[in-house]
Amino acid sequence: MSGYRDLTPHELEVVRAFAAEYGREWKEYLMAAWLSYSFKGRHMGGLDTGTLRCLRNELGHGWLDEFKLPKVGGAA
Repeated sequence: MSGYRDLTPHELEVVRAFAAEYGREWKEYLMAAWLSYSFKGRHMGGLDTGTLRCLRNELGHGWLDEFKLPKVGGAA
């Protein structure tokens, strides 16, 4: 159990979309974008990048390190 809150259904959908676009190494791509401050709508065709930015601001890099993308149909 992590010390972070569960994602909302919308947040989980956005994270899933990012993971689908970037594949197996999606976390590395997202972390690189967050650390380089280059996260300006260039990802996912500019869709929902605000949600990912909010996750960075609220939950931070530690959350991404610990987060496991649940299987489709599984609990968040």
